[in-house]
Amino acid sequence: MSTKMTDKQQDVGELLSGYIDGELTQQERQRVELLCETDEEYRRNLEELSALREKIGQTPLGEADEQHWGERMNDSGVKITSMIGWILFIGGVVVALGVFVLTLLFDPSIGGLAKLVILAVYGGLALLLVSVLRQRLIERKTDKYKNVRI
Repeated sequence: MSTKMTDKQQDVGELLSGYIDGELTQQERQRVELLCETDEEYRRNLEELSALREKIGQTPLGEADEQHWGERMNDSGVKITSMIGWILFIGGVVVALGVFVLTLLFDPSIGGLAKLVILAVYGGLALLLVSVLRQRLIERKTDKYKNVRI
């Protein structure tokens, strides 16, 4: 038998997974079955994929108790790195916006009206962000879902 696969064999090889999962049309299923009957390599591939699917299906999913997940989510290392990440992100955004505004204000090639429009858009976005953050901080005090555990 030739080691070079024909297009038909390659197509059937790609269909083996769909065959195992029962996702093929009758015609595609028949093509796979015919090739597997005549080709030992494809029959072996089908058996290996079937065995792998069965092993994966029997693998128990690790179920951790609620306390274990709570400990992971409330780990001080996670909280510290999250806080540092937010501080760096917000600081970077503030610095980038500051550089942008200063560049915008002192760039003589940009007209006065364009500067005003750009500042209004970014100023509006900044005010919206501040208002949303303020609302979240206020709601955080009475949020009935903050103590929900995963």
